[in-house]
Amino acid sequence: GLESMQDGSYENDETQKIIALIKNADVFIDIGANMGYYTCIARSMGLKVLAVEPLWHNLQFLYGNLEANNWPDVEIFPLGLSNKPGLAVLYGVGTAASFIKDWAGISTKKRMVPLSTLDIIAANRFSGLRVVIKIDVEGVEYSVLQGAETMLSCLPSPVWMIETGLTGNFPNGVNEDFIKVFELFWSKGYSAYVMMPGREDLIPEVQVRNWVRNSNTEGKVNFLFRKNG
Repeated sequence: GLESMQDGSYENDETQKIIALIKNADVFIDIGANMGYYTCIARSMGLKVLAVEPLWHNLQFLYGNLEANNWPDVEIFPLGLSNKPGLAVLYGVGTAASFIKDWAGISTKKRMVPLSTLDIIAANRFSGLRVVIKIDVEGVEYSVLQGAETMLSCLPSPVWMIETGLTGNFPNGVNEDFIKVFELFWSKGYSAYVMMPGREDLIPEVQVRNWVRNSNTEGKVNFLFRKNG
């Protein structure tokens, strides 16, 4: 895997945040697991772990990491998540592979992969348990959430850590679904927070709408959604 993943410097702020979140959790669902960095951290802390990763090359590293640590009990789903099961084309390679054509540049490599939904793989399985869900899926966050209706409403409410951008790697320059991610969580009674080193800052709805209006999130891409109480 990446050298930064091996020496612990990979996405350091995000890593510390995930460790803080899962300290108090029972289950970690890693959607867009890549080579398994966060999957391995969560499993090393004793959590039940589900890892979702559609790219064959990444899966080989993921399998190798789990084998090396003797963790055969991690559940691997070698597929993508969406709003319904089926098939889709996955473009690109490595950490930038996406279901969006020409994500982060011209897509030369592509392959067909299966799709499922978060509800199909996880709904009603962890009732009464504290669940943390990480979603890092290169632009298709809203589609994943559309397939998670039951998970969004389960008790206790999961804590969701989502990487989603308003601009940047999108072929047309803007993420039309950015506001929809927030609106979906608000409609389910969740509050949104921006993840800062050592703290979480509540994001008022007016701030998110201003970001969209100005096409600028002030560099913020990692968000936390949780219900209070």
